[in-house]
Formats: sequence, C-alpha cells, structure tokens
Amino acid sequence: MIAFRTPLLLLLVPPLLVWAWRVVYRWGIPHSKPSGRLARLSSHWLPVLVALCLGLAAAGPEWRTNLRGMAPVVDFAVVLDGSSSMRILDQPDEDRWHAARRLLAQFVLKRPDDRFALILFSAHPVTLSPLTSDHLRLLRMLARLDLDSRDDGTAIGSALMTAVRRLEDSPARSRVILLITDGSQNRGRVTPQEAAEEAHQNGIRIHTVALGHSGESLVPIEGGGFARLHVEVDHDALKQVAQATGGEAFSAEDPGGLARSLAAVDQLEKTLLPVDPPTEGRPLAQWFLLAAAILALPLAADLAFKRGKPRPAWVEGP
Repeated sequence: MIAFRTPLLLLLVPPLLVWAWRVVYRWGIPHSKPSGRLARLSSHWLPVLVALCLGLAAAGPEWRTNLRGMAPVVDFAVVLDGSSSMRILDQPDEDRWHAARRLLAQFVLKRPDDRFALILFSAHPVTLSPLTSDHLRLLRMLARLDLDSRDDGTAIGSALMTAVRRLEDSPARSRVILLITDGSQNRGRVTPQEAAEEAHQNGIRIHTVALGHSGESLVPIEGGGFARLHVEVDHDALKQVAQATGGEAFSAEDPGGLARSLAAVDQLEKTLLPVDPPTEGRPLAQWFLLAAAILALPLAADLAFKRGKPRPAWVEGP
C-alpha cells in the first residue's frame, strides 16, 4: 500500500501538470518544428511526466507494510518462581521447573501478536527480558534458563512489584502479570497484597498459578537419590492477589494442571476489540526522483546540443 507523509503537497500536482502541458517543450526533441507523432508526443508528455514525478516525490511517498508485535493486544509480564522447590518431581520424568518452562514456551507460541517480559525470582527478582516481541529470543532464553539455589527463597511481593514496573508505561490495551509459583512469601519487604494494590491502581491484572500441593515432596539431589522437601503453597494469598486486580487464581498439582491453567489464561485474555495493525514505511521518493531524472535526460541533452544556437523562427510564432 502506498501512502504519503505530506499528502497536502499533492495539491500542487494538478497546477504543475497544467503548467507542464501548456508550456510545451516545442524547441526540440526534433531539430525542427515537431511534426511527427513521436516528436509531438515527446514534446508534450516528457515535461508532464517529469513534473508528475517531482510532485509525487515532494509529497513523500512510502510503501507501507503491516508489522506484527509492535502494537500488541496484550502485554504480559511472566513472573516465574526460581526457588529450589521448583525441582520437585510431580511426575517421575519431569520436575516443576522443566514443566513450567516447556508449557510457558507453548503459551508464548500461541500468542504471536503479544509482547512478553520475563521475571525470574527466588529471594530477589531479576528481569531477564524486558517487554519484547522477539519471541524467538525469549524462547531461547527459556530453554537455557537454569536454577541457582545460592539465593534461595520466595519473594513473591517483590517479584510482582518488579512486573508492575515493567508494565506501567506500556501502551497495550491489556496488561497482564502471570505469576507461577509453588510456595508462599518468605523473603522480601514488599507483600503480595501491596504489589496487587499497585497493579490495580495501574490497571494491570494478575493471574496466579499455584504449582503443586502443600506438604512433603521428593527432590532429586546431586549424585543420585532423593530428598524430602516440605513446601507450603499459600493458595489463599494467591487468590487474594488475583481477585484484587480482577484476575483469576488457578491451582495446578501437576504439569497437566499447569497446561490447563495456561489454556484458561489464554482464553481469558482474548480480546474482541479491533486493533489497527501497525505499519512500517519504506521511502519511495528516490525512485520518483530517479524516474524524473531519466525522463529529463532527452530534454537536457537537446538543450545542451542547442545551447548558443539561435532559436528557430517557428518558436517565435504562435
């Protein structure tokens, strides 16, 4: 699709064409009074075409193509628990950490028009990726991500507050925090309720997914074998956080439950509002200028050839 940066300048094109048509280049293209069909056509139309190309170039023509991901329907901040309890095996062949990353990748792939930020937290939150539409880069990051138990803990409130800061200046129609955790707050100075209030004031919804169940679970240890780890999942706090922002709280005791929770979030964040696709413009003015230069070459050559010569008598006539 062709568009113009300064379309008002197109108003200059009609008078420019009228002038070019009336001021015929009569002295040339042939060496005598134009009598042949080609001579008459060239003497009339070459100046007109040159004027048309120059007028269009002045209006700033662009070839505009639709872009994806630059003006998203939804901006997501994914807040992922990275504490040591995420190594718990809810299934014999996959722990919570690997299941969460695998299913998050599928969630991202299902929403190609949205942007995502990624915040990993344990005792402290870390923004691994700001809002981005580069899903390939985000998926590679998820695939390489690993747990670090040196800074263990669960600072849910601080992580949520970090996600609010990532989204508060977003121009998206919908802004959503997706919290995935298997524990309860035991680190950090910000409570989940305080972060939820800040999100609500900024018009940001929080959906929470509680992984696993409270009690003892098996965790693989280095060198082989398993250890028992006691974990408490604070379902009530997560439900309060979601409800305070107009979001939903989900429980997932295994990867299948997490998949169903993410599918529910995917359905909740479908919008029926039309969104005008953003466009990118590639300038075309240089091509119109090039066409004008090529069309003007015969005129310039004829003028150069006749420079200094007396004007023919027929030019003086009517």
